[in-house]
Amino acid sequence: MKTILKVSMYFAIFFASVSFGFAQTKEDVIYLIDGSQKKGKVVSIGDDVIKFSYTGEEVQYELKRQAINKITFANGREESFGNSPATQANNLPVNSSTTKTEQGNRLAVVPFEIVSNDQGLATDAMRREIQQSCIEAMRSRGLSFQIQDPRVTNAALAKAGIGLVDIANHVPDELAKLLEVDYVVLGLYEIENKGTSSYGSGTTTYKKQEDKNKGSAVQSNSSFTTTNYNTKVQMSIYDSSGKQLFSDTRKPFFGGLDSYKGALKTLAKRTPLK
Repeated sequence: MKTILKVSMYFAIFFASVSFGFAQTKEDVIYLIDGSQKKGKVVSIGDDVIKFSYTGEEVQYELKRQAINKITFANGREESFGNSPATQANNLPVNSSTTKTEQGNRLAVVPFEIVSNDQGLATDAMRREIQQSCIEAMRSRGLSFQIQDPRVTNAALAKAGIGLVDIANHVPDELAKLLEVDYVVLGLYEIENKGTSSYGSGTTTYKKQEDKNKGSAVQSNSSFTTTNYNTKVQMSIYDSSGKQLFSDTRKPFFGGLDSYKGALKTLAKRTPLK
């Protein structure tokens, strides 16, 4: 009787462990032709791309169908896409080069547009400086996004004949396709030159001579001039389809030519990206 009871308890523990294991692994598994796997939830299957989210995340990523071998769904159903490594190798044309297939987490920050009543401030150098500061602000959040090197971004724009002052004339999805990314960050930096303010001070000292009844006054003056600015930073994020995911504006309390740095850090914290 004791032996039967022990065996029964063994099987009960075994089946409970198996059931718990299945409960823990109920997720869709995407098998890529490069041998890697993506686990999460398949959101949709399109003609060219498949959208999915990693387990525990809400952000949707995209994978090209041609990069996928098969999908095993949480309910056990399996769907093959006929893209095995051997098939891909046979389908590659001569002298062709493979490209990066994983999508969904590539982001590029383009140089910011500058609007100012002082045209001497709207330079390409400042646009690139703000671009770099925005990248640093985004990276400081520890996002799981691959942020494109600004040199790569700017080189691609130049190769396509797009000057930094012309970026505003191109729509986000066009830029995303050109840069081969899934998200683009566009921005605007407004600078209002409010004129200059001058400040000065003077002091007078009395220098006595040997004759105590005589002396001379020595006066010294100092002055400086500052330029006053009002600034405002706008940052927007679009996906590769041109859909706006985020847009916000920050007006620094203390205006200054480099006040965009603090504003960008605040805006980066407000983005919905994870």
